[in-house]
Amino acid sequence: MKCKFLIISLILCTGTTAISESIISQPVQKKRSAIQSTNAEFKEHKIDTASNAYFEAIKEIEAKLSQTDDNYIYYVSLVDLYIKTSQFDKAYKELTFLNNLAKANKLNSQVLQSLSELEAVLEKNVKYNSDIAIDLTIMNLILQNYSKSQEYLTSAYNNNLFLPAFKEVFDTTGNYQSGVNLAEKVLKVNPLNKSLRKLKAEYLMQLNQKDNAINEYTALAVIMPDDLEIKYNLYNLLEGKPLSEKELIAKICPQMTEEKAYSVISDMLSTNKNYSSAKVWAEKLINKYPENANGYIVMSEIYKSEGNLKECYDMLKMVRDKADDKDTISKYNVALAKLSDEPVKQADGLMNNGLYGQALSVLESANKDDLYVMLSMARANYFLNNKQTAFELLNKAMSLYPNNSDVFYYFAYIFYQEKDLTSARNYVNKSLEVNKENQFSLKLLDVINKAEADTYLNKISSNIDAQDFTEAMKLTEEALKIDKKNSALYFYKGMILIAQNNYAAATAPLYKAIELNKNNFEAYYYLGVAFDNLSEPQNALEYYKEFIERLPKDDFGESEKRDYANARIKKLAG
Repeated sequence: MKCKFLIISLILCTGTTAISESIISQPVQKKRSAIQSTNAEFKEHKIDTASNAYFEAIKEIEAKLSQTDDNYIYYVSLVDLYIKTSQFDKAYKELTFLNNLAKANKLNSQVLQSLSELEAVLEKNVKYNSDIAIDLTIMNLILQNYSKSQEYLTSAYNNNLFLPAFKEVFDTTGNYQSGVNLAEKVLKVNPLNKSLRKLKAEYLMQLNQKDNAINEYTALAVIMPDDLEIKYNLYNLLEGKPLSEKELIAKICPQMTEEKAYSVISDMLSTNKNYSSAKVWAEKLINKYPENANGYIVMSEIYKSEGNLKECYDMLKMVRDKADDKDTISKYNVALAKLSDEPVKQADGLMNNGLYGQALSVLESANKDDLYVMLSMARANYFLNNKQTAFELLNKAMSLYPNNSDVFYYFAYIFYQEKDLTSARNYVNKSLEVNKENQFSLKLLDVINKAEADTYLNKISSNIDAQDFTEAMKLTEEALKIDKKNSALYFYKGMILIAQNNYAAATAPLYKAIELNKNNFEAYYYLGVAFDNLSEPQNALEYYKEFIERLPKDDFGESEKRDYANARIKKLAG
């Protein structure tokens, strides 16, 4: 296997076919030649010894790409192998990736030459396989052989990748008129291809052929009545045309009642952030059909975009009493969540900078029954020393959202601030029982573990100073059961073992101390001592040097260790 990787590296300059073929042994190459001796056999793409070798080659190149993803010639080789193994969709995916690179001028001449060689090999087989035709379409697009690219695309109109390839070709070339012409040709054969008709209409709009685009979109509005993109493009094209409101509605929302049309148009305009026009239609809806909740939902979105959160919330309160179907209720819930989301984010940002009073002011205009508004208000009140209010808000959140992981987390967070580690641990464990992947709770649990384990450190240090190593080790092991990520505890364990002359056993905890904290300079010193006593001079020298390099200039009162380490370095290096 290593030999194969070596071959890949050595022959990168010889072209794609050479790369993929070099991975396959000579006997298999002969077999492949026999397989490709007739076009009929190539068409079948039989899975045999050669194909199995191709799959192995794919694995090796993919492994190579996991180490470096900017050697683009490997992608060309993958295309070659994917086609040989009939994985045409995968080949197409890699080719579109290469086309994006080509558009950014990131493909060098070697890659383009390799792709050109592959295109020439495949070209003679295209008449047998529309999948290869699609891949050749993108290959020629990359090579800027635009007429050939369109020719291959035309021959593969019934392929499942035709539509994305169509868009790739004409979006890349900008030759929208050719796109319209090809679309018309294909639509004569398959007039029910709605997505292609949409692309045709889009290209007509790009060409500024407004009347033709209007005709196409008007027809699409009838056969795709729920497509808001069609309605929005048609609305923009018709804007400024001498049409009455009734005529406009008939084109954009054919066969809809006036009430439904007002609702759809206002919603469509709001979704596309055309708030000035959306407001006109939403107000018409509210004035003519005051029981239709959708008008109020659209107006709430408009007010939110203007930063008028109070007006936004007032509109949603009106929706609450009018929502009478699942769709409207769903829209109401989404709008309410959005209303709460932005002030909570803003408030959390302020609190992260210690501005708790300003955070509360932001939250005043939000929905007070929203869970995260309550939790953020609890946090702000706590740090403003309004602890009773904070706990009242948390209890309210608990009653409205029982058994919620984030509510438990906030309780744990505040108890941790209160230095009540037992209660904090209890609540954080409850949070993780509900959602074991709650990242805030997982991080807080680490913090709680460290805080609890740190309470042992002074006791351990005192016992070491008193040379009561048995008790010191007992306390260290107890603390490590609580916090297995505490560098200081592993350091103490190593120290104790060295004090007991157990140098071999001391190395593991000292290594762990360094793994958890690269700046634990004393751990390097004691590793040097351990290896010195184990008669491993090279390791001892390495760790004494590391200790000296990492020791702060003021040496933290470690001048004796510094002097000893320097003396041993001189001795061991000499």
